[in-house]
Amino acid sequence: MAQKNKPNLEPNVLHGFETFNTIFTLSGVSEQEMRSHSFLTNPVHDIIARTGGIGKANVTTREFAEPDQEDNRSLERESNKKRYKEKYSDSINILDRAHDLFIENVNMISTVGPNTERSLGNFTKMEFEIHEPFGITFIEKVRAATAINKYLDYQDAPLLLTIEFKGNFSGGRAGGEPQVYEEKTDKYLGPVIRKIPILIARVDFDVTEGGAKYSVVAVPYTDLAYDDRYKYPRRVITSQADDIYEWRDDVMEQLREQQEKERKVDKTRLLPDFYEFRIHPDVKERGIKYDKSKQSTNTAGAIKDQKEFADAVNRSLDEGRTGVTPKGAESQGNPNIALTKYFEDAVRTQLGYQSLANDFWTSYLRAGGYEETLLKDKVAVGKIIQSNAFKQTLMKNQYVDWFKIKTHVETLNPETIDPITKMSPKKIIYEAIPFRIHILKFLPPGVSLGNVDWSRKVNKEYDFIYTGDNVDVQGLRINYKTAYYMRNTRAEDRSDTDKGLFTHIADSFREVFGLERDPEPLLPLRQYPSAIKGANTMSTNNGLDNKAQQFYDYLTHPEVDMMRIDLDILGDPAYICQDMYMPIRGDRKEYGKDTPYDQDSDSFNADRYQPIINVRYRLPDDIDEKKGTMFSAGLDGKALFRDENLFFNGLYQVNKVESKFDNGQFLQTLNCSRFNNQQGEGADPLLVNSATDGLVTINNELNIKGKKDSLKSVKDIQLDAYIKNELEKELPFFKKK
Repeated sequence: MAQKNKPNLEPNVLHGFETFNTIFTLSGVSEQEMRSHSFLTNPVHDIIARTGGIGKANVTTREFAEPDQEDNRSLERESNKKRYKEKYSDSINILDRAHDLFIENVNMISTVGPNTERSLGNFTKMEFEIHEPFGITFIEKVRAATAINKYLDYQDAPLLLTIEFKGNFSGGRAGGEPQVYEEKTDKYLGPVIRKIPILIARVDFDVTEGGAKYSVVAVPYTDLAYDDRYKYPRRVITSQADDIYEWRDDVMEQLREQQEKERKVDKTRLLPDFYEFRIHPDVKERGIKYDKSKQSTNTAGAIKDQKEFADAVNRSLDEGRTGVTPKGAESQGNPNIALTKYFEDAVRTQLGYQSLANDFWTSYLRAGGYEETLLKDKVAVGKIIQSNAFKQTLMKNQYVDWFKIKTHVETLNPETIDPITKMSPKKIIYEAIPFRIHILKFLPPGVSLGNVDWSRKVNKEYDFIYTGDNVDVQGLRINYKTAYYMRNTRAEDRSDTDKGLFTHIADSFREVFGLERDPEPLLPLRQYPSAIKGANTMSTNNGLDNKAQQFYDYLTHPEVDMMRIDLDILGDPAYICQDMYMPIRGDRKEYGKDTPYDQDSDSFNADRYQPIINVRYRLPDDIDEKKGTMFSAGLDGKALFRDENLFFNGLYQVNKVESKFDNGQFLQTLNCSRFNNQQGEGADPLLVNSATDGLVTINNELNIKGKKDSLKSVKDIQLDAYIKNELEKELPFFKKK
């Protein structure tokens, strides 16, 4: 039951059972069920294996097209039925016998946010064992279950893995519905079930006198789009485009031409595959377009010209219609670059996403509904940041709009096989969908948002040692990089006439003067200039690429964050996120709700939001021999000593989840990264101008005058006395000699 001061907390639904078991079922699924999502509600059919025994296999009857009035159509139908019976009758009879195959020892590893493996895409790997006493029929059953559902190529056909949590209530009464009272809806939660369409990637098996044991490796069926045969183009792809729609049309046409060349010239296929790149309307709206104008690469210039950004928004439609040249962005992909990477680069190079990384607060407020007239310059933005109402804005808008890549593969006609490739032709779909990142992910060194109780908004909270409230945590491992610092990628060098000789000195002022010394003294977030950055297949001429690339690198490599933990907990179905495994619907309707947590499925919406948890634990002092206690307390009840102040406590983003089902036990390990700068007092009167580019003063423009002939002339610069004092303390290089 949720705490009154933390109304969003969701309990582990399995705590409603006195005891429970996890039932796994492997069964068939049809293409129509995949495209319509009806497999979620339809009963399982064509059962291949099940924990505890199959029972009834529930084998369905293969449907054939109704006969046409023309005789030849009727004859064709009868001929197909005859061939089907001859080819699959033995396998179907084996499936219909319901010979027991037992699923055991299931292990799932899944990413639930941007990651190293797939960048902005999902990654899940499943491993499980199937024990078959006195038989070797597993492959025959798979072949039959897929054939009944009209798939001739069983190796690429989907199967359905169903996970059910069943147990006993208080008093020993059996049932499939946990007795967890939901205060907000005044009802008991429904059954806990996950249904995941999968693709079997590999099967190894050993046969003994007692039967066979299969070791199965599987992935979500949506992952088929990441197979090498689909994700890598087989020719160089280039594009010059003003917006993401133009890029999409250009790339799809070149991939179509690739397929035609393989059909007509290379003779390596008879039937083509089709590629489709989809852009969610919200992603396009937030991205705006590719910007071809030259803009300043320094921080002050990026935030100063807000009118130019607003004008770009208003110009985008007009320029898109008129086809202005030169194009806003150029790109090149080759056979060594995955189409998913190419697509990600194309989306994030749009002006809206570049601006988010380079001019964060203005973009954040604009997305939060602030009128453009209120964001006219940095002074106006600074007043909003410093206002008392801003904390309420933060609590209402904790998430920043970004995107992720969702994939799916449709079998165009499961009953058709290419005679050359021996595979059914596919439609490979890559879709950019909205994804939201917590605002704490964007904070640079020296900046915090003040004393904000972020834990009030999380859906899961864990207490560990010496709290007295632990019911979930089995173990905790901390990885703390004491030498950690963030790379601060600099812009490309420009001439003195372009930038001014002392621009870098002004930047130093902004990055040093007025910052919080240590928002979190024991977790100091540092940064250092760097020229190292990842690769981007897209390029623009607006000077914003470097910082945008830096943020992308930071976002997709959470394992290098300063502090990470591995949290071992009792298994919670909330982390088996149903939305991650849903195919893209044929009618383009979206699954789930636009909320961090889905109450209907009782799981995180990991395709929309990265799961965030709060972790609390205490670090005891030595035993007080007089009082007999291990913790000190002042008059206000707070700990007196730093080692009791719980500096590792706070909000963590969940990066990876490992779920283990073994001999009736369900355990999970959450790999998490701690958000930085959670406990500071807030930077005042400063505002964050960039995710990683320091801070900009909002009181007055820095008035730096000097000579261009030598850096020694700094002593001649007329500065305010207070600023000069601070500069001399922080930057010894500039002290008078």
